[in-house]
Amino acid sequence: MVVSALVSSWKVVGKSGMGEERPPSHRSKKGGSVGGVCYLSMGMVVLLMGLVFASVYIYRYFFLAQLARDNFFHCGVLYEDSLSQVRTRMELEEDVKIYLEENYERINVPVPQFGGGDPADIIHDFQRGLTAYHDISLDKCYVIELNTTIVLPPRNFWELLANVKRGTYLPQTYIMQEEMVVTEHVSDKQALGSFIHHLCSGKDTYRLRRRATRRRINKRGAQKCSAIRHFENTFVVETLICGVV
Repeated sequence: MVVSALVSSWKVVGKSGMGEERPPSHRSKKGGSVGGVCYLSMGMVVLLMGLVFASVYIYRYFFLAQLARDNFFHCGVLYEDSLSQVRTRMELEEDVKIYLEENYERINVPVPQFGGGDPADIIHDFQRGLTAYHDISLDKCYVIELNTTIVLPPRNFWELLANVKRGTYLPQTYIMQEEMVVTEHVSDKQALGSFIHHLCSGKDTYRLRRRATRRRINKRGAQKCSAIRHFENTFVVETLICGVV
């Protein structure tokens, strides 16, 4: 644009050999301004693309790395025990490890201080689509298809627990109950994947079949059941495993 302005201000030699000044044409000014706008627009586009790529880089290599390091949570949840005859305020504690790259969650439920369930180790393997419960009191493993309507996937669960930890979100206070029945013994544990195989190695392992998922169950059947209370969503879940052997 600067070069064109200089050229237009030069003296033009005519046929007579005499030089005369030609005033800058309005068309050149108009063309120069349009070109400047185009260059400015292209520069803005390049700048925005650079910002986008920089943001993606920072998110991928710094934020995700921080998620991978901060994958352990100690949770304490207060809830109303609406499943008992006398409604009481209960507290559930558990330790959660979330593995984003491997796409699975591990939950440890210690011995409850005031009853309400058995201690357990739980694995939700989203790659295999399986859930395994290790009832520590019975020292037995139970495997069933992963219930994605209740169990939050690793990234969503991580975000929930991070918000709870920061105090920006409080879990719901109600409890949901799901009932399962033992169906068969599992002999080939390697087919369950490395995570569940490691959890259930050396333990009697059984498959489960889901009966129902309900908000409240006031009466339990006469069939022998064990109960595991855990927190894997915005509410507490009591998993009944019936027909235990």
